[in-house]
Amino acid sequence: MKNKLFETNTLKINDLMLLGEKYLLDHNITNSKKEIEWFIADQFQLNMLDMKLNKNYLISQLDKNHFIDFIHQRSNGKPFQYIINKCSFYGYDFYVNSETLIPRPETELIIEIAQKKETIFHKCLDIGTGSGNLALTLRLNNIAESVHAIDISKKALSVAKKNQKNHKIDSVLFKKIDVLKFKFDYKYDLIVSNPPYITKKDYYNLPDEIKKHEPAIALTDFDEGLIFYKKIHKHLPYFLKKNGILLIEIGLTHTKKTIDSIFRNSAYQLLWHKDLNGDYRVLEVKKIV
Repeated sequence: MKNKLFETNTLKINDLMLLGEKYLLDHNITNSKKEIEWFIADQFQLNMLDMKLNKNYLISQLDKNHFIDFIHQRSNGKPFQYIINKCSFYGYDFYVNSETLIPRPETELIIEIAQKKETIFHKCLDIGTGSGNLALTLRLNNIAESVHAIDISKKALSVAKKNQKNHKIDSVLFKKIDVLKFKFDYKYDLIVSNPPYITKKDYYNLPDEIKKHEPAIALTDFDEGLIFYKKIHKHLPYFLKKNGILLIEIGLTHTKKTIDSIFRNSAYQLLWHKDLNGDYRVLEVKKIV
C-alpha cells in the first residue's frame, strides 16, 4: 500500500514535510524531521521559520517531485549526504558521492590539533585523501603552505579535485598513489591520515547504510585493521622530517594499545588525543631523532 505522501496532490510544503517525516520514521530514520528541514533549506533555499509561520507555503510540482525522490532514496537507506552531494567538515561544505567516505566530525580533531601548533607547516602529506576534506581544510586555514594528497582511487581523486575547484584552493596536489606499494623520496613536516581501520569481521557487521553505500576500501583493509598503521610506521623514517608530526586517526579505543605499540620507539614522541566523546581518536607522532 502506498503512503499518502506519494498519493497526495498538495503542494503545501508543511503538509509534505509531515507526510515525509512519518514515512521516514516508518522506515527507521529516527532523525527524519531534522533531515527534512536540512534538505528543504539546502535544496530549495527556503527559510524554515517563514514556512512554519506560513502554513500554506506552496512549492512547485518540480520541487515536490524532488522532495518525494529524496524521501524515497532516504527510506531505502541512502545516506543523507550522498543524496544532496554535500557534507560539512570543519565549517566548510564539501561535495561527496559514493566514491568517497563521508567525512565524520571526529576527523576534525586532526585539524584542531594541527592548528594549535601555531605554526605554518611547509609541506604536508595527506594519505587516503578521499574527498580531499583534510588536505583542503589545512590550506583553507593556512595550516600548511602546500599539501600532497594521495589516494588509490581515481574516482575519489576526481571528487577531491572538484572540491579544490569549488573552494578555489591552490598549492594542493592530488595524485593517485597506493601507499602500500609506493616508495617515498621526499620528507614532510606534517603527515595526516584517516586510514581504513575497520577489521574484515567488523566490516561485514556494519549497518547497511554504511556497508551498501560507502566505499569499502576507505573503511577496511580486509584484514585486522592494522595494515596501514604498520606500513605508515615503516615509511616514517623516510618521509617525515626531524621534528615533523604525524597525525593519524584510529577507530575504537580498544585498538589504542596495539597501535601505540606499533609506533612506540626511541625515535618518536607519542601523544594521544581524545575526541568530544572522550574516546582516544588521534595519535600524534613526533620524530625526535
